Amino acid sequence: MQYKAKERDEFFRRLDRGGTIRAVAAELGLSVESCYRWRNEAGVSTPRAKSRVYTAEDKAEFFRLLASTGNVSKVAKELGFVRVTCYKWAHQAGIFTGKDTRAQRARFERLRADGVSRADAARRVGVDKRSAQDWDKGIKQITGGRVHPDGRVVRYRQAAILANVKSPRDAYTRGAPVDLARLETVIDSRYLSLIERERIHDLRSRGDSIRSIRRALGRSASTISREIARNTATTVGYLPCQTTRGFNKHSC
Repeated sequence: MQYKAKERDEFFRRLDRGGTIRAVAAELGLSVESCYRWRNEAGVSTPRAKSRVYTAEDKAEFFRLLASTGNVSKVAKELGFVRVTCYKWAHQAGIFTGKDTRAQRARFERLRADGVSRADAARRVGVDKRSAQDWDKGIKQITGGRVHPDGRVVRYRQAAILANVKSPRDAYTRGAPVDLARLETVIDSRYLSLIERERIHDLRSRGDSIRSIRRALGRSASTISREIARNTATTVGYLPCQTTRGFNKHSC
């Protein structure tokens, strides 16, 4: 989206008054991505917003609406409250609003008893392949593990998960020496390499669109879009050599 110089000037004028980038963008009807790009190009920094303080009346109003709707996210959005804070209040009060799958499971089991294939039954009731497989085996999912039909409880263990990771990073200390050979190693052609990430950073800083970056790298637009969304910090923008997911991705 192309904006005029006066719109950019108005953005910085409002930002100088102490508003956050997202708030100013919403107020002026501007693209958040464009506003962050302007901020990065100008080399200015914005202070982290202070945590919101809620009153006892705010909390009481949240629980009043939650009692009638049963949807934490919907109530948080309606009141303009932070969703994570609302979930914390609900959990502290012993209220959990996760989806009840008992009806789905009962219907799935009836379909399987009638001879419907697992994949078709899963599609009809709207569950993923893994859940359908567990239901077929009589496995019940619990927080942090599974319960098998024979009563055996299997807990997810971090050590067991990491045992299957090739060349895991044991520890990281800011300022410590970095093994460039390992950092630049291409894990798999499905993943963006460090060089591609740095290219995305350069092109993004220059103001290129996602489609332009896609053509330059020969990757799909969805891959570029997910990469930028996953590794963008609100204070500094896109970080080419840091990732927020996985154990065996590039990081520096």
